[in-house]
Amino acid sequence: MITKIKGVLSWLGSRSLKVKIGLIGVLALLIAGGWYLNAQRTSAPQYQTATVTKGTIITTVSESGSVIGGQVSVNSTGDGIVSAVFVKNGDKVTQGQNLFKVTSSATPQQKASAYASYLSAQSALNSAQAQKLTLQNQMFAAWDKQYTLATNGTYSNPDGSPNVTNRALPEFQEANAAWLAAEASYKNQDIVVAQEQAALSNAWYAYNATQDPIVTAPIAGTVSNLAITTGSMVSAGSASNNSSSTTSTATTAMMIGDPSSIQVKVQASEVDVPQIMPGQVATVTLDALPNQTFIGKVANVDSVGTTTSGVVTYNVYISLLSPSDKILSGMTASAIIQTNKKDDVLTVPSSAIQSVSGQSTVRVMQNGKITSVPVETGLVGDTDTEITSGLTEGQTIVTSVTTRTGATGSTGASPFSSLGGNRGFGGGGAVIRGGGARGG
Repeated sequence: MITKIKGVLSWLGSRSLKVKIGLIGVLALLIAGGWYLNAQRTSAPQYQTATVTKGTIITTVSESGSVIGGQVSVNSTGDGIVSAVFVKNGDKVTQGQNLFKVTSSATPQQKASAYASYLSAQSALNSAQAQKLTLQNQMFAAWDKQYTLATNGTYSNPDGSPNVTNRALPEFQEANAAWLAAEASYKNQDIVVAQEQAALSNAWYAYNATQDPIVTAPIAGTVSNLAITTGSMVSAGSASNNSSSTTSTATTAMMIGDPSSIQVKVQASEVDVPQIMPGQVATVTLDALPNQTFIGKVANVDSVGTTTSGVVTYNVYISLLSPSDKILSGMTASAIIQTNKKDDVLTVPSSAIQSVSGQSTVRVMQNGKITSVPVETGLVGDTDTEITSGLTEGQTIVTSVTTRTGATGSTGASPFSSLGGNRGFGGGGAVIRGGGARGG
């Protein structure tokens, strides 16, 4: 190249001044024209496009939480020594099936005392129920007296309306107070009956703990976490005499897993929770089972939130449709909940939607020209938006515009330049160069 340049300069040196000036002028024009053409070429916008199609729009929210339920603790119902165990870990059992037997450590005196306490509790319950009937009769009698006074000519006007003046007299006021007191006593007796019923249940469990019980499965499922063997000491637990306060130290002998009762509890923000309703479909993944996906439905949504560090969340419970016995309580879970879905609607990529003075628009490309068209939008999905008016299926629309600024522009150098280079456009629809109005 250097040799060629020296040769040109040598040739010019032998020409006249007029020839030199003319050649230099022509060369300057060529350089200027090339620069202008290159600037025009490299500044042409490039459009990324898509096609208006019919499809499905889905909106979702993503939440996280953990697995709950699925397992039930089996406690000893007696105090003593395990004399037989009928199951092992991994066994599948049915509800009511024998699990283990306990030989009571209670003395004959303890057994008799427990039975006496049970009979006493039964008697107290019977007395409370009888007293309720007595209070009911007293309430009806008080009501009859008050009603008779209220409907006679002294305390009622000829048209049947209350005689307010006479009803302020002591006779009527006393009858009304007696009726209200009788009604309150009758309703309060329901609490007494409930207390005696709880005391009877407590006495029954205490008595049963002195016997030689056979513990059965409370539900059907698979045995796990077996914590007893023949000869183990077990306890049925204890409860205080006050039925409103119970302290349990019962021995947990094993767990029984029931996959059908498994739920995933996730925490939704106050922004997401208004969109979540029972019956919505959810896709659940678990950190412990990364290669599996489970389908569920929202079973329940808490209406009262929990505040932690100033952030309010609401529990959402998801029931799995086909749970696995590998899912265990406490596993970390993530859920994607479908909050809305529309089928067979016009859709465009959300990136194609522009807002001009509050009006949604889409740039339509036809015959190499760009036209901005007003549209009405509907459901906005994760990536696409529903178009309810303004476009038709099959139209070509612009989703983005890239303007090159020269050979070193952001989209790469021209393949015809001496530097070569590659075009670096993003994925998606076709890329069309030049022509027409430049999109905003």
